[in-house]
Amino acid sequence: MHVLHIVAILALTGYANIIANQVLNPWWHIPFNLGILGVALAIARHAGVTVPALGYCRDRIRRGLGVGGIVMGVIGVGVLIGVAIPATREFFYDDRVIERSTWVIVFDALIRIPIATAFYEETLFRGVLFGMFVRRWAPIWAAVATNLLFGLWHILPTLNTLETNPAGGMLDGFTGIALAAIGSVIGTAAAGFGFLWLRLRANSTVAPVMAHIATNSFALLAALFVVRVLG
Repeated sequence: MHVLHIVAILALTGYANIIANQVLNPWWHIPFNLGILGVALAIARHAGVTVPALGYCRDRIRRGLGVGGIVMGVIGVGVLIGVAIPATREFFYDDRVIERSTWVIVFDALIRIPIATAFYEETLFRGVLFGMFVRRWAPIWAAVATNLLFGLWHILPTLNTLETNPAGGMLDGFTGIALAAIGSVIGTAAAGFGFLWLRLRANSTVAPVMAHIATNSFALLAALFVVRVLG
């Protein structure tokens, strides 16, 4: 695999991150992200990354669904506990839920997040990027590079939601913003290692896609329940 493949995929991910977070209306995320993913897959295939290396081998889909289903259940229980405990329930009072209609929240949780976030990001990072990096470097270094990029990928969305997320009220000024950015990189990079472990454990990218859906969508639906029902 030529180094130009690496340069091309890094340039593509950087461009996609900036456009999606700074330019596009969220309603355009699904077609834009799927388009970017199509280009990324074309680069990976041109670089010699096979379909099994991307984590989408047909004979491993059932295994991916099984592992992903277990993780979804665990995450679901954790979210329910968080909602049930008054001390943690306040973190579900999200201005993004308060200010938007119920059907928009449901659309985000059930359609936009599964397609434009979970499937998109897991295929891009645990499929394309890891599949390309592991052809050049040892698996541990491919994992480190993939998940460091995954952490950096989340800086812009974290900064964009500081004002609407309840936790953002605890951070103020340049120091607060810097801490939020660093925390985002560390936290999401750590989550990336977890997603990658699932992908390798199941030998299928389906497993981390399901775990990613549960992490984002369950929290959003829980916030909707807390805001609309519990008040």
